[in-house]
Amino acid sequence: MLKLLAADGIDPEIQAHYRLITSINDTVGMHTHDFFELFLILKGSVVHVINGTRQLLQENTLVFIRDRDVHCYEQTGEGDCQLINLSFYKEVIDELFGFLGAGFPSDRLFEPELPPTILLTKTEKEYVRYRLDQMNVIPSDEKLVVKAEVRALLTDLFSRYIRITAEKDDPYGQPDWFLALCSEMRKKEHFTRGTSALLQLSGKSHAYLCRMFKLHLKISPTQFINELRMSYAENLLLNTDIDILDISMETGLENVSYFYELFKRRHHMTPYRFRQFGRIMRDKL
Repeated sequence: MLKLLAADGIDPEIQAHYRLITSINDTVGMHTHDFFELFLILKGSVVHVINGTRQLLQENTLVFIRDRDVHCYEQTGEGDCQLINLSFYKEVIDELFGFLGAGFPSDRLFEPELPPTILLTKTEKEYVRYRLDQMNVIPSDEKLVVKAEVRALLTDLFSRYIRITAEKDDPYGQPDWFLALCSEMRKKEHFTRGTSALLQLSGKSHAYLCRMFKLHLKISPTQFINELRMSYAENLLLNTDIDILDISMETGLENVSYFYELFKRRHHMTPYRFRQFGRIMRDKL
């Protein structure tokens, strides 16, 4: 069994390594390693052979690979796949979980046989790609800056996305109707309408939906919808020149003050600052 070592391929000062993989042919065969990874599928699909199981992963999938996992990638019949890989020292993940504290369910990320996997929306995928690409715009000799950016990125991704998989009582136990409802609500014509669309699509009572969202996602229906709204707003801020007031309306939030409150709670900066920062990073690419 091939075992990849952090000491052989990861800069010890940065303790992380970013890589854009444009073809599955550029990956190694079945292997394990003494470090951790996140990978994000940018384009296409791939067969992920992981711990004796074959998974078909589609575009927009984010996966956390643990240091005990044994895996490799295989092409599907539909063609090749493009993905981003971020590998990092065990020390980095230990420090991250220590920072997030006892309230973060870190132990539950290691219990399942299969690694934590989450299917992002297209706008969520673009946001994660944007954050990962920032690694390339920092001068290579500024290693401490890169190291800090890696830690900021991982804190964001784990608290925003990976924790969702850890907090489910049964990651694979969601009812089909609930999975279908969440998928349908990711469409703009639905999440912009808010809880009224959720109730209409589900045909269930508000109280029952609140119980189901708390049970399966550990958040309320309103929080779920607002997460979708903020992801959509992030995409518009980064990729368009639409006025911020109009973006608020586009997300279905007519109360602009509430829009700002939600955005600042998520990013610790205003939408304007977020847009300006995004433009600076894009200009450096």
